[in-house]
Amino acid sequence: MKKRIFRSILSACLVVLSAVVLTTVYSVYRAFLDEEVSRLQTEVASMARVLNDAGKGAEARLIEEDIQILSPTDIRVCLIEPDGSVYFDSLYPTRHANHADRQEIIEAHEDGVGFSVRYSDTLSTETYNVAVLLKNGSVLRLSRTHASLLSLFVRMIAPIAILVPILIGASWVMAGLLSRHIVTPINAIDPAKPLENIPYEQLRPLLERLDENNKQIQSQMEQLELRNREFDALSASMEEGLVMVWNTGKPSFVNRAARSIFDLEQKFSLHDNEQLGELLEQALGGASLETTRTVRGKTYSLLAQPIWKDKEILGAMVLAQDVTEKLEAKRRRQEFTANVTHELKTPLHTISSSAELLSSGLVKADDIPRFTGYISKEAARMSAMVSDIIHLSRLENEEQPQSQAVDVYEIARTEVEKMAQSAEVAGIELSLKGSTAIVLANPVDIQSVLKNLIENAIRYNTAPGYVHVSVHQHNDKVRLMVEDDGVGIAPELQERIFERFFTADVSRTHCGTGLGLAIVRHAIDNLGGTIHLDSQPGKGTCFVIELNAHDDEGSGKSF
Repeated sequence: MKKRIFRSILSACLVVLSAVVLTTVYSVYRAFLDEEVSRLQTEVASMARVLNDAGKGAEARLIEEDIQILSPTDIRVCLIEPDGSVYFDSLYPTRHANHADRQEIIEAHEDGVGFSVRYSDTLSTETYNVAVLLKNGSVLRLSRTHASLLSLFVRMIAPIAILVPILIGASWVMAGLLSRHIVTPINAIDPAKPLENIPYEQLRPLLERLDENNKQIQSQMEQLELRNREFDALSASMEEGLVMVWNTGKPSFVNRAARSIFDLEQKFSLHDNEQLGELLEQALGGASLETTRTVRGKTYSLLAQPIWKDKEILGAMVLAQDVTEKLEAKRRRQEFTANVTHELKTPLHTISSSAELLSSGLVKADDIPRFTGYISKEAARMSAMVSDIIHLSRLENEEQPQSQAVDVYEIARTEVEKMAQSAEVAGIELSLKGSTAIVLANPVDIQSVLKNLIENAIRYNTAPGYVHVSVHQHNDKVRLMVEDDGVGIAPELQERIFERFFTADVSRTHCGTGLGLAIVRHAIDNLGGTIHLDSQPGKGTCFVIELNAHDDEGSGKSF
């Protein structure tokens, strides 16, 4: 802006100075001419008085002897007869011409005084003529020739050539000073607070508009900042990884999860991660892709998409979702289906075969009780399996009934009483010790945990043997322990015994659904507890469960 103001002021100064110079030259020229014409008029009037007062005889003498004395040497004097013929010419004494058609001569005969100006383009001069009519009818004319205005200007080119640089320099300095004087207050305006300092009132509407725009921009910036913070908070809490790049390949956004998944630095390029770079490059080409990636034991689904705007690719994005649990759940469903099919096939086959034999009439009367026993036993086994499947499904889907304060010791005592006869038949000593221990849980889940642990301890034991159950509360923890001296579990199988339908007895000599310990694990997990296994083949097994105690006081009880 300063340069534009400087150029404008400089141009104005040059124009004004040029106009002043030209006007001054012309004014001086006109003043000089007016003075010259006045002088001619004075001279011609003086000479006319002398010639009019002289007698006829004296006229010739004056003309011959004294006219040169009366007129200046730089003025041409002519006496012109009434018929227009030149009687006397001080400049051209020997030239005889007729000037009757000259303007000044015609005006002198008509008005007594005549004036004319004649220009010579060849000589670049102009001649001023003043004529007066004498008493004898003759005309006295005085003429003076000098350079024309154009000729005078040409003669002044040299002085002007010296003056022009001076004028330009002066204009330059003046323009610089004025532009600085104008621009400095404008530059001092604070764009953030334009109304605090208004150097020129003419700028007030502009500065008020600027202040309104500042307020609008500030409001929009605050809203944008709020949205950015919300987006950052949302993206930071996302478990999914999100990477976005511009169509130039420059990253525009990467959240924390994506940096961890793809192992990206704070500043990265598409080449820092080969798989990510390939996905983004293909997405920038307009393709949509989906693949998987395994990182530190987790499986991620990678979805690459181009970002379109007005049919033009603005950028690309890659979304990484953790599908480990989803794939694991799918695997478990497939495994569960296969296991259920396998586990139900055997009892169904036994039931079907026994029923066919009974219906065919081929079974002897003495053998009928045996075959009906098969059917009853396998039907009970299937019923127990279905019940366990339903219970396990409820635990896995976390469809838990409302929790309540439960005394683990009382439930243990009830379960021990229920299985006391079975233990006695198997030659197993079943005992319980401990005291009241209150937890917040579903009583059915606690009952299921104790039932399955005690049944397994009896089932996988040999006479004479023992199963000891203990329940104790210490501070904020309730400890439940089921210990036996049975066959034990091999170390390589201890991690798998909590899987559904898995049993350490590959021979299946000990009848069971294979779901008991899976139910135990899910129930304890849902209660926020822990389960620990200590077992050695041939020496027995000990399950230790810890649960969070409920703040409820009660009297100690013993078995």
